[in-house]
Amino acid sequence: MTRRAVHRRPARDGRNLARVTAALAAGAFLLLATSANAQGASGAKTPRNVLVLFQEPPNIPMIVELNDGLRRVLQRAEGVSVFTEHLDLSRFSGPDFQEGLRRWLLAKYASLRLDLIVAVAPGAVAFATQPEPLWPGVPVVFCAVDDSFSPEFEQLPNVTGLVHHYPIRETMELALRLLPTARAFAMLGGASAMDLQWKKPLEAAASHLPADLRMVELFGLSMEETLKRLEGLPPGTPLVGVTFLRDGAGRQWTGPEVARALEPVAPGPLFTPYDFMVGRGAAGGVVLDFFKVGEEAGRMALRVLAGDRVTAIPVQRSASARVVLDARILERWGIPARRIPPDAEVRFRTLPPWKEHPWVTVSVGAALVLQGGLILVLLVERRRRRVAEAAAGESRAAVAHMNRVGSVGELAGSLAHEINTPLASIQNSARALRRLLSARGGDVDEDVKTNLGIIEGEGQRAGEVIRRMRAVLRRDPGRTARLDAAEVAGEALALAATQARQREVDLRLETSGESMSVDGDKVQLLQVLLNLVLNGIEAVSAQASERKKVSVRIFPSVGGIRLQVADAGNGFDPAARARLFEPFFTTKESGLGMGLSISRTIVEAHGGRMWLGDDPGGAVVNVELPVAPVHGPTRLKESP
Repeated sequence: MTRRAVHRRPARDGRNLARVTAALAAGAFLLLATSANAQGASGAKTPRNVLVLFQEPPNIPMIVELNDGLRRVLQRAEGVSVFTEHLDLSRFSGPDFQEGLRRWLLAKYASLRLDLIVAVAPGAVAFATQPEPLWPGVPVVFCAVDDSFSPEFEQLPNVTGLVHHYPIRETMELALRLLPTARAFAMLGGASAMDLQWKKPLEAAASHLPADLRMVELFGLSMEETLKRLEGLPPGTPLVGVTFLRDGAGRQWTGPEVARALEPVAPGPLFTPYDFMVGRGAAGGVVLDFFKVGEEAGRMALRVLAGDRVTAIPVQRSASARVVLDARILERWGIPARRIPPDAEVRFRTLPPWKEHPWVTVSVGAALVLQGGLILVLLVERRRRRVAEAAAGESRAAVAHMNRVGSVGELAGSLAHEINTPLASIQNSARALRRLLSARGGDVDEDVKTNLGIIEGEGQRAGEVIRRMRAVLRRDPGRTARLDAAEVAGEALALAATQARQREVDLRLETSGESMSVDGDKVQLLQVLLNLVLNGIEAVSAQASERKKVSVRIFPSVGGIRLQVADAGNGFDPAARARLFEPFFTTKESGLGMGLSISRTIVEAHGGRMWLGDDPGGAVVNVELPVAPVHGPTRLKESP
């Protein structure tokens, strides 16, 4: 039994050894698998968390711009999550507040592994690092820290960042360059701890200004007291300020709000080292661009996240300051352009478009000129075409009308010729009968002789009328002769006497009594006067009997001899007055519209002129002809 037992123990030990070996193999396998998984996990990028601590509340424009620049850089990197906290230390301070804030932040981010802290402004840096790091082992990158505050942060372990030179002195020197006659300089500041921290830098910058310049310090006052103090300063006094977060009465302020409050009473423009204040009430200054500050801080943060040791990244000094001015405020305070530094960036300058964008203006102007020229050419061409079409239509109508007039003229000529023959026969018969009665002798009734004389005279007169009509219709060339104006007018009235009797119109000839002669064609001048007299007869035919009057007046004038035909009708229609001398324009239902046009042409051919007159008692047409020269008649111009 004992041997048997002795022989079984090695077998049991072998089985245990096998179990241990298997367990070790499985452990080794699991270890290898875990190691492989760990290596695979390490190959992928692990999420990195960045906490940004802002000293001030989020409504301050400087914080907004810096945050935009910081996030623009950090969000380009893959796997970076950005968390933001605003400590609001300028409005809430004290050990109890900061201790409670520390406990709350530690509790809030207890489940989150932070890889980097970005602290903005000195208060945020001190909160995250002093008296001991809030998150031990987490590197800190700071920014928006003036070089006067940086020495205490540059020696901290695991801390680096950006130090900025706030160009306060440069801004004050710029203000005096723009306002060289200033006798005082006002330095503004609030009552918060952060505001009062800038009092010494402002005083240090003012120590470099001219000694005779009166420096006025306005720190820790209420806004009402600040405005009262400003009202007592000399005109043209520049103002400079860095922060004004809370006034002496406890009211919270932002930079743009302060600028708007100061504007009504400020003795001079406000200058500041902040870029975001240009366009929000400040005239400008040598300014820091906090958007670029945020970008610089973001690039430094990415170096730390990429694995660079903080001790290998020294504190950097940013040099992003430049001169920026608001042209509107400079103009309001009468600051001439010659005082502006040549390298200054002047915003909101109201330049004419052709100066601000010359090439665009030239291109657009050239395009508009070409387009306008093309449109003008097309409009002119369109108008010409319409005028040509209208003229062609009028010409066709005129030609048709002239054909009708010509046909009537030929018919009238033939009729005059045919009528002239029996008139001549009647006249000859009357003449022969009178001679026959005289030859027989004896008592012949005197009434017979008288009637025969009347027949002969009227026949002769009818023949003369026919001959004159035929002369007009034949378009005979003008025959110039010396004519008595009164005789021509009398013949015209005699020719119109029949029409006057039929319409019971009184015709009158009024002369000055002087003998006035003209050179001209009698038939043509008779045509002119007869046309005017007949127009007058027609104009008064519908009037009352006392107004049925047509007068022909002849009197000397400065230009020669004036023949004036006046009637007591209704006068000329004002709407048609300007067109009465146009060919084929007429106000009569049965008129041809050629009488006045032809009459004026005849008068002008005689060297005279013809125009319409004004008379409250009716219509007046004036004809002025030159006086006949002493040495004989002058030759007429070509007449129609």
